Amino acid sequence: MRRRVIITAAAILSGLVPGGMAIRLHANDLPADTLNAAMAVKHAEKARLEKASAADPNNHALRFQLGTVLCDLGAAGEQDSAEEALKLFESLHQQVPNDAEVLAFYGNACTIEAKYSFVLTKLSWAHQGFNYLDAAVKNAPEDVTVRVVRALNSAQVPGFLGRDATAREDFAWIMQRLNDHPQEFSQELVRSIYYYAGEFALAHDEPKAVELLTLAAAIPASKDDALTPKIDAFLKTARAKFPAPAASKTT
Repeated sequence: MRRRVIITAAAILSGLVPGGMAIRLHANDLPADTLNAAMAVKHAEKARLEKASAADPNNHALRFQLGTVLCDLGAAGEQDSAEEALKLFESLHQQVPNDAEVLAFYGNACTIEAKYSFVLTKLSWAHQGFNYLDAAVKNAPEDVTVRVVRALNSAQVPGFLGRDATAREDFAWIMQRLNDHPQEFSQELVRSIYYYAGEFALAHDEPKAVELLTLAAAIPASKDDALTPKIDAFLKTARAKFPAPAASKTT
């Protein structure tokens, strides 16, 4: 089942993607009112989906949407939501074991659980999540949703976990797909992809970070945008780190 990928406000505001691991570089903290507004939107969405799911408990799509919202809230610091997301995606995976997108988000839920688990089990949860993400891509290598979820997850986790090569592979695939089939990507998703790819490049001292973040900044923001402050901060850092060559003077 093809689902539209949305990198939601709570995940962006918290400096986390739906994988629950902290980013390696940090822009300035967002204003409290911006963060609070985004969280309020997510809680309202959660309440709406919980009500709809209760009225139609066998609706797979509603439960999937609820799970993604719970992942966002869990990544943003709400442990109860993280645990609910894990249980929900575990249940969905049992019901539809061949659904690669469910498996990918189940992997995300596991890495969020790593954020809250005891020290001795953090790596176990993280690697379980990575295994599910890799299996999802193996099962559905042409699925944009699956690729994006794994790319952002892999790009955000600490380097010692060994996911950098996976992030590069997925970003390369996504960029090629975007070039060949732009109709598969919403404007919001494209903006998020350029941002996270640029952030990843900057974290690895790659000059292409400037180009990627500039592309992200050029895409108009949505009404309830929370990504702009992050884009602006990282683009400023990238331009300072990789200044454009001075134009040569002609006589």
